[in-house]
Amino acid sequence: MHGHRLVFRPGMLVEVEEFNVPAPGANEVLVRATCSQVSAGTELNQLRGMERSGRRAGYPGYAAVGRVLDVGGGITDFAPGSRVLIMGRHATHWTVDVTGSPLQDGYVRKLDDTLTDEQATFAINGATALHAVRRARLQIDESVVVFGVGVVGQLVTALARLAGAFPIIAVDLVEQRLQLARQSGATHVVNAVREVTSGGAQCLFHASANPKILQTVFEAAGQRAKVVMVGSAPGTAEIGLQVELLRRELHVLGAYELDLEVPHVYWPWTPQRDRAVVLRRIADQTLAVDHLISPRIPYTQAPEIYAQAATGGEGWLGIILTWDA
Repeated sequence: MHGHRLVFRPGMLVEVEEFNVPAPGANEVLVRATCSQVSAGTELNQLRGMERSGRRAGYPGYAAVGRVLDVGGGITDFAPGSRVLIMGRHATHWTVDVTGSPLQDGYVRKLDDTLTDEQATFAINGATALHAVRRARLQIDESVVVFGVGVVGQLVTALARLAGAFPIIAVDLVEQRLQLARQSGATHVVNAVREVTSGGAQCLFHASANPKILQTVFEAAGQRAKVVMVGSAPGTAEIGLQVELLRRELHVLGAYELDLEVPHVYWPWTPQRDRAVVLRRIADQTLAVDHLISPRIPYTQAPEIYAQAATGGEGWLGIILTWDA
């Protein structure tokens, strides 16, 4: 049996290649994908880094939905036809070893009919956003600014609203994304952050792929504010240490999902639990994601959409690739 998958190559090349689909082995589940979500920040970093890495091929993607096509020996929880969410690559078929790490390639979760396939793909990026909000320990009526409202920034905005933050200010260069941020829960979409917050925000999320705006983030912060780094910004940033960081006593936090497979007494929020929370919130309609889907296209058009995304944020947001035969 033959399938198709995306492959990154040096020179910013994105191709669709054919491959032989292996039969599932012991403890493996073979999934036939219906759709997958592009994580633009991470994947564009991967694509741009192909030249430096020296690799001839890279296989992107980590959020897909499909149905179980076949199972190997030892599988009792899944059967052909089961609808599942996996951390699979962008491909028509993906094999999951259920004994692997549930944080990565070993993750597979059954889905019920309360969610569409496209909605379910938001669980992975949604968990990243939720982890950042948890790290911030937001309080009710705490002022928040989200710099960069791509998919993760939009989800941070929505989850900050659920946490009771106010006001919530979205900052982005793309006007369309600012308007969508209002639907996600932003109360303001202006650049006059200091005026809206009366002297600077109490919590700021850097959810942009641009490291150079970190200085701007610091300048928008109030005394003893929290700055949470959640974007996939590569490279380095120049910041003012004394005036912005030291004298304001800012707290700078990194937010990157920990390799925590089982709950700990001091941090019970595993990635699996956060993904389940996001799915539940989407299902009960307290977390809206449908307005973030743009565009929804067949996988054969993937090279064009990656080329567009590499030029800037206009005209796309939550890219969904469909994997129909």
